Amino acid sequence: MRFEKHKKIENFKLAQTTYLSRKELYQSIASCNYTSIDPKMFNNNKDDGKLLFNQNRQHKIGGMSRFKITIDRDQFIKQGLLNNKDQTIHLRIKNEESPMLRSVWLTGPYAYYCDVRPINYDENAKYEGKDPIEFCENLKPDSAFKAALRFNEGSKLSGTESKYCWIVDILSQLAVVTFPSLKFSIRLGTSRRVTKSRQSKQVKLTVLDKKVLQIEEWDENSLWNLPPKYGKSKPVHLVIITHGIFSNIGCDMLYMKDKIEEVANAVDECINTNVIVRGCMANMGKSEKGVHYLGKRVGDYVIRHVEDLTTKEGYNIDKISFVGHSLGGPTQSMAIHYITVKRPKFFQEIKPINFITLASPYLGVIGDFPFYLSVPLDIGFLGLTGRDLNLKYTPFQSKDGIYLEEDNERFPRLIMEIIPHEPIRSTFEKFVNRTLYANTINDGIVPLRTAALMYLDWKGLANVDKVKHDERPESESAMRERETSQINEIPQEDDMDVKTSERVHFPNLIREARRKNKKFSRGQIVSEEGDEKKIAVKFTNAPDEASAVMSALSTLTAPIPTQEYIKDPQMRTDSIIHDRIYKPSQLPPRHYEDRPIYKKLVYPNENVNKIQERIAREWQDTMEWRKILVKIQPDSHNNIVVRRRFTNLYGNIAVSHMAEEHFNTKACQEYANLFSLKR
Repeated sequence: MRFEKHKKIENFKLAQTTYLSRKELYQSIASCNYTSIDPKMFNNNKDDGKLLFNQNRQHKIGGMSRFKITIDRDQFIKQGLLNNKDQTIHLRIKNEESPMLRSVWLTGPYAYYCDVRPINYDENAKYEGKDPIEFCENLKPDSAFKAALRFNEGSKLSGTESKYCWIVDILSQLAVVTFPSLKFSIRLGTSRRVTKSRQSKQVKLTVLDKKVLQIEEWDENSLWNLPPKYGKSKPVHLVIITHGIFSNIGCDMLYMKDKIEEVANAVDECINTNVIVRGCMANMGKSEKGVHYLGKRVGDYVIRHVEDLTTKEGYNIDKISFVGHSLGGPTQSMAIHYITVKRPKFFQEIKPINFITLASPYLGVIGDFPFYLSVPLDIGFLGLTGRDLNLKYTPFQSKDGIYLEEDNERFPRLIMEIIPHEPIRSTFEKFVNRTLYANTINDGIVPLRTAALMYLDWKGLANVDKVKHDERPESESAMRERETSQINEIPQEDDMDVKTSERVHFPNLIREARRKNKKFSRGQIVSEEGDEKKIAVKFTNAPDEASAVMSALSTLTAPIPTQEYIKDPQMRTDSIIHDRIYKPSQLPPRHYEDRPIYKKLVYPNENVNKIQERIAREWQDTMEWRKILVKIQPDSHNNIVVRRRFTNLYGNIAVSHMAEEHFNTKACQEYANLFSLKR
């Protein structure tokens, strides 16, 4: 009898471990005497592995979590948590939202961005590890992201014998409104099976000493309120970052914050400016409220935060810098305007150092957007912000912080023109550096002309329209087309001059080229020969203009960087193609000054062009600007600030350059020399 029971149990075990059909499996189980089966047979936790970490979190717009996982490999092996064959710990991150939310975009998207990177990974250095850098650009509801933490040179902590470390970032993708929330779970285990078990809540966690396994966690609030490297022992350099439209501080500006801190903290203590990076989170989900509204809130945040840091926390703030992306440029400009009006002595007590913008529409967008996109902005598609960017006046708005009491009649009406107007302009003149970054291609949202404040050496950039084709092999069809066009080319007649020949053979092409040349030639700078008379530089070729619609679509269709691109900077073709200081003396004469009235009837954009010229002159008549033009892959408007670490890594060239040029050792030495001279 005992032998028969034992045989039935063995049959049951065999059914579990062999590939049987469902019917055969049920029959095998039914043939067993369950009263004689030991319950311990169903306890597979030992084979499933150990669950080391299991947490659930919830985020709203701008919410994120960062985990730093440190493991002592030798201790793991001693405790039987890691075998010598499989040197891997398994991580699983799951979006716990309902799959019904996958198609909801108006209040979403209800997705996460996740990445796992070894502690020794550096975007600007070649990563020698063979294992992939794992990330998920769009973790949809009810989907899971699985990653392996491997013990290798890339993850080994320097100065230790057996400790390894990884950084895990989980960022909310919510973008438009503030009320939705997202839930995710994160699990860490010695096997993949234990991390994906549906009964993981019932699985007992293996509690380890912090010397064996240490997991540190930060959210968006703790990361954006980190203390300076040298605490209160040195004066503080406050850096304010401002996000763009439908963006946020917590997630979208995180990479830029990390890079600024990384560069600034590496500076020697004797000249280190003791950087603190902060950002106003009060404007998330309020992009349509208008430039004045957004700028006022950033201005109030700066005033309040400086008071808290000085009075409550005891810091001595002696420097301040502003960095803004897209709409963040006009927003931070309005904030500086507002602070100057409300606290006239603010920028006398705290030295303004850097005023930096990346792809910001200084001149609005009406001159670069097609008619079918300008009309929706006029009627309120993006609220007051759309009208401000379309250079339209909206009455009955608050005037708080706009006018000085004695100068309210001298100011113009448009907010984009008010911001740099005298006497507030003198505040912008005090900044040590005024730097703008602009995309030369692939940015139809904030095109080159408005991002670069109109005036450039356009002749020197005559090859900008060819940048798209650089380093790209010519296809066979393109070669055949080129050869055919050369064979069928109509020769120029002897009695026909060049201009006549162009009009005869290529009328549409020449007409379009001349129209574009005329538009950009008004922003052509003038050259100087010593102190002699200015000589106009002849303008010859206009750059290609990106489509606003295609730029918007590229946020969904842009290619994801390859592993070779992520690991090896030598594989990247993104570059800075222009870096130059522009002086007020290089500005050409005003084109739209004292023009006849009939021009407004002949040229419909006459008034718009005149306003844009006035704004550009207000910013540059008395100030030098450093203008840096970059060539970045599609979706360049988001890439230029690396909105997501690996998805938008194409823009690392711009962010790294910005951080190095304004916060590295050389820059800090210049600031130290400047202060010592003034003292």
